[in-house]
Order: sequence, then C-alpha cells, then structure tokens
Amino acid sequence: MFLAPFVLVVLVTAQPGPPVVRGDAPSASAPESAAPAAAMPAPPLVASPDACAAEEDYLAGFDALVHGEDARAVESLERVLEACPQHPFAPELERLARARLNPGAKLAQETLARPLQAEGTSQGARASLTILQTLHGITQGILLCTIAGCDDSRAYVAVSLLGGGAGAAASLLLTKGGLTSGQAAAINSGTVWGFGYGLSSIGSFDLDGDKATASVMVGALGFTGLGLLIAEFAQPTAGQVSLANSGGLWAGVVAGLLMATNNNGDTQVFFGIEQGVVTAGIVTFALISRDLDISRGRVLLIDAGGILGGLLGASTLFLLNAEEDADVFLVGTSVGVLAGLGAATFLTRDYDARDDAPTVSVAPTAMGRHGGLGLTVLGQF
Repeated sequence: MFLAPFVLVVLVTAQPGPPVVRGDAPSASAPESAAPAAAMPAPPLVASPDACAAEEDYLAGFDALVHGEDARAVESLERVLEACPQHPFAPELERLARARLNPGAKLAQETLARPLQAEGTSQGARASLTILQTLHGITQGILLCTIAGCDDSRAYVAVSLLGGGAGAAASLLLTKGGLTSGQAAAINSGTVWGFGYGLSSIGSFDLDGDKATASVMVGALGFTGLGLLIAEFAQPTAGQVSLANSGGLWAGVVAGLLMATNNNGDTQVFFGIEQGVVTAGIVTFALISRDLDISRGRVLLIDAGGILGGLLGASTLFLLNAEEDADVFLVGTSVGVLAGLGAATFLTRDYDARDDAPTVSVAPTAMGRHGGLGLTVLGQF
C-alpha cells in the first residue's frame, strides 16, 4: 500500500519529456512538431510554365516528317522533348523519324518506290533490232545501187547482201552489253520514221531522180542515228516509245483527213504540213510519256480505239447517206478517231494498275528510344 505512490512517481519521472531546441530550450509548440510532415509537391513537367511554348518546333518537326525530311524532323522534335518531356505526341513522332532514318527503312522505301515494270535487257530486243536493221541495210544497198546506176541484177544482189550483213553485224556487235525493249523500239522507230520522212520529203520538196532516192537514204540513216542517241541517253521504255509513235501517227492521220477537205491540189503544202504535224505529235507525246508508267499493251488498246472510232464515224455517215459530201465524211471520220482515242484512253486508265495484293517489304531496324532491335514493315495496300 505504501509502495504504490512511490512506484507511480518513478514511472511518471521516467516518461520522455518534450523535445528541446539547441541550448536545451523547450520547443515552442510540441503539438505542431508532432504533426506529420506535409507531402512534397510533384516536380513540374517543365522548367517553367512558358517552356512548353515549343509548339513552333513541334509543328516544324511534324511538317518535316510529313515531307520526308526526317533529319530535320528529329532535330525539331528533340528540341520539343528538351522543353517538354511529357509532350503527348512528340516522343512517338521523334521515334518514327529516327526509324525512318535507319538504313533498313530507307532500303525498304526505295524497294517499294521502284517501278513494277522496270525493263531489263533481253535477247528478244536484240533479235528485233537485228531483224529490222538487216532489212534496213538491204534497202540501203538497193538504193545505193540505184544511185550508182547498177545495170546488172547481180550487182543489186551483191550490194543488198553487203548492206544486210552490215546492218546485222552492227546490231549484234554494238549490243553485246545488252539491250532493253525500249531501246530497241527507239532505234527501230527512228529507222521507220526516217523512211517515212524521206518519202514525204519527195513531195514536200518536189524531188525526183537521184535526189529523191538520196532523201530516202539520208532520212533513214539520220533518224536511225537519232534513235540511237535517244536509246542511249533517254533510255525509254517500250510503252513510252509506243506512245510517242502513236502520237505522231494519229496526229498525221487527223491532219491528213482535215486537210483533204481542202482540194487545192498543192501536194508540197500538204506534205510539208504533214511533216510538221507528225513531228509535233511525236515530240509532244514523247515529253508526256516521260512522266508516265505506260505499257505497250495499253498503247495498242488506245490505237485500237482510234481505229474503231474512225470506222464507227465513217460507217455512221455512210448509213446516213452522208458519203456524197466528201468534206462531211472526212470530218466525221476524224471526229470518230479522236472520240475513239479518248474513250480508249479513259477505259484503259487502270490497265497498268498494280495488283490488288499488297507489296510488302520487311527490313531489320533499330526501334524505340533506347535503340532496341526490331523489324520495319512497309507496304502499299
């Protein structure tokens, strides 16, 4: 009983007292010190509220990415990420730009960008060139013998054999490295057009005798040389050459039909205008074809449309008994030709379209922000 108060005094004395400050001074407010420490605020996303004003860099990077300027896009987007690390879109766009800069991705893009119908060298092209240039050589030999005044038929045979042999030998020897169908078509077309211009020059310049023969020879040789230059430096495809030929051919046909309505009998003017119109048609469509991926098959279908259109126009006028008026008949036929060419061009607009199956290219690449390995898949769907 008497020990109880003593024990209570000891226990109270042993309790820890309030914390004291330096110098053993009691704290000013014990309850405040016992309160839990306030939570630390989250660090700001950017250094200052105005640091995310890098939207100009973001827009510049986005535009560069859209236009394929990947290196500039990476630089702009890196500045955005430095100013605003938590930007919602910049990290992914920057990763995409870096992925596109990877050599594997560039290789895949170039693979998809290659034309589907790129022409390669073929023995068939060499064979077609050899056949036509052999005939060219034979014709040149006969014309040369005519100018030289060969009296013996054996002389004609000998000279034509020499010309044919020269044409065949030149065709084979000069194409050892290979020849594409477009190059062969350019050279052969030059030869054919050369003979055509040579013959029309007889009428436009009123030539006769040896001069007429020489004009045919010079025209064939000159245009063959022009075809060689085009084949060597322009390297056209067979479809492009066919389109240029069709442009000149149909321009001459329509011009001839329209000029035939003026019956003045002046052949020099007629052939002179024809030469100019045909030349304009060839040059115009040759320039147009440089930006087109067109096949020879589509050009032939367009030519067929022109033939059918002309026949339809002529047949319609014939059924309407309009053939008695020659001018109406010729104009109607020319209109039918133009309509047929236009309709065939429109109807064959998807003739050279790519197959429905997607073209896919897969290449290894470094992906992600930390350079992880992955695969780049590019395709056209």
